[in-house]
Amino acid sequence: MIWWLRQRGALGLLPAALVAFVLSVGLTLDVVVVFPAFLGDFAVPTELSNFLCLIPSVALVVCLERRLPSVERSAVRRLDARDVTLVAGFAVLVSAVAMAMSAATSTLGQEAMWTAARNNLLFCGLALGGWPLLGHRATLVPVFWMIHSMFLGGRSLNDPYPWVIVTEKAHVTHAAMGAAAVFLAGVLSLTCFAPRTDR
Repeated sequence: MIWWLRQRGALGLLPAALVAFVLSVGLTLDVVVVFPAFLGDFAVPTELSNFLCLIPSVALVVCLERRLPSVERSAVRRLDARDVTLVAGFAVLVSAVAMAMSAATSTLGQEAMWTAARNNLLFCGLALGGWPLLGHRATLVPVFWMIHSMFLGGRSLNDPYPWVIVTEKAHVTHAAMGAAAVFLAGVLSLTCFAPRTDR
């Protein structure tokens, strides 16, 4: 068990990613950026911390890629369930930590932390959903989603398109439901289509 945890990076990589997420998001709560809208008519401002929500999703893909397939295929116990539990549990833990941090911040900080918790689930879901097919390139899926969210623009001032999710305010219900649905779909994809051999 300890060998498996070390191989996946659960004792070093994931704790480091959690600390990096907490520190970077905590230090950028009040920083808002506005990018030009190339397709929409209105630019949509967003917190810089939304970019930093990519850290856990990248760490999850690295964690899943740190495998020894030839050894693991010969193991008596199946490791797939452990992999799913590890990465899904870590994604939920990161969001829970972000929500817990919201209690210790200002009103603006609370909004940003709730948004970070939601976007973390969205990005982790996209990365986990893409990993069975794309392997280490699955990190590009949440990155491209973030880029598309920044430059797509909005329907009106401070009103992004509904499917964007990332730039929505923390209290928007459909964004929270969409992020949860994407995360669950990603976990389901990982459960059903995780590769058993080298790509």
